[in-house]
Amino acid sequence: MQKNPLLRIWIIIVLAIGFLASSCSITEFQTAPGSSKAVLRTAAEETISVELTLSAGMTAVAQLTKLAQTTPTELPTISPIVIPTMQPQLTASAPPVSLPSPTLELPTPTIELPTPTIRTTPCGWAQFIEDVTAPVGTNFTPESEFTKTWRIRNIGLCTWTEEFDLVFIDGNQMNGLDSIPLMGDVLPGETVDISVDLTAPENLGRYRGEWKLRTDTGVHFGTGQDADDTLPVEIRVYDPDKYAFDFGARYCEAEWRSDAGRLPCPGEPDNQGGFVILIDKPVIEIERIENEAALWMHPAMEVNGFISGNYPDFEVPPDARFRTVVGCMSDSPRCDVIFQLNYQIGDGDERTLWELSEVYDDVFTNVAVNLSPLAGQKVHFILTVLADGSPNDDNAFWLVPRIVD
Repeated sequence: MQKNPLLRIWIIIVLAIGFLASSCSITEFQTAPGSSKAVLRTAAEETISVELTLSAGMTAVAQLTKLAQTTPTELPTISPIVIPTMQPQLTASAPPVSLPSPTLELPTPTIELPTPTIRTTPCGWAQFIEDVTAPVGTNFTPESEFTKTWRIRNIGLCTWTEEFDLVFIDGNQMNGLDSIPLMGDVLPGETVDISVDLTAPENLGRYRGEWKLRTDTGVHFGTGQDADDTLPVEIRVYDPDKYAFDFGARYCEAEWRSDAGRLPCPGEPDNQGGFVILIDKPVIEIERIENEAALWMHPAMEVNGFISGNYPDFEVPPDARFRTVVGCMSDSPRCDVIFQLNYQIGDGDERTLWELSEVYDDVFTNVAVNLSPLAGQKVHFILTVLADGSPNDDNAFWLVPRIVD
């Protein structure tokens, strides 16, 4: 407990005064004349008595004097509280993981541009337009004369002059000349009809000849993308006396139609509108190869589609019969068709004379139809094939369709 410093000073002053007073009393005792030892002893005893009294019953002054003499209890040294400077402590953690910077490697697009084909237009180049006469597959009797005419366009750079000519290249020449000069100038972009006189061979069968044009410098050229395709002549020679009417030999004389409308003759197997083609040696569904010709007919690629050929007028002889063999071509497992022999007299309605359903079952059907009820009348006979549902694989054949008497 800390004492008051003023009180402490005051006690010291009082004690000092008391001390001075005591000193004066002793001096007086010593210097006073006639003093004796008894007097001194009495004075000393009185002083001791006073001190004892103060000790026993401590007056206020004595207590203050004692307090002044008492060594104050030293307070414990209080060490100052040192507040440490707070440094932010980082919590120990796993060392940072260095993630690799994501590298987005997009594939470099490789643009392969087609190598440009630099095509120069040749001097001589023709474009086939159409067969004006004797289209492919036309039938002729032995040694019959005919003229083959092509319609073509000059799509080259040079003008065709009279020094250009049509020349025979390969195949059966059919008694044609080796070369036929053009009749006049044909400018680039113009169309012209070019003809050659021919004679059918004397033997029955199919014949083909190849022809091209030739420039004034002796360079041969034709049609197609590379100006190298030929102008063909393809005919069939038949014996008119063999049958009363040969539907196969004369098939391109018929008007062919389907759901798609009018069809060309001969047709093309990839025509979605249907087609008709005469095949010399057909392979039928039992994988049998025939030596006689057959009409390969396919209806339009429509459900329940059809294809039909309307032949020219024919006067039916007495006791005439229609003969053929029908079925499906090889490799046509889904073939499912209906064959019809129809007819029309004049402008009358079309009527069905005979009908038969056929599927791909390794079986074909011989057909014989009596035509006696039509004897003496001019009749349009119509060969028809109907798809019985889906047209897929409906490759039907008529083997040597004919009228015999």
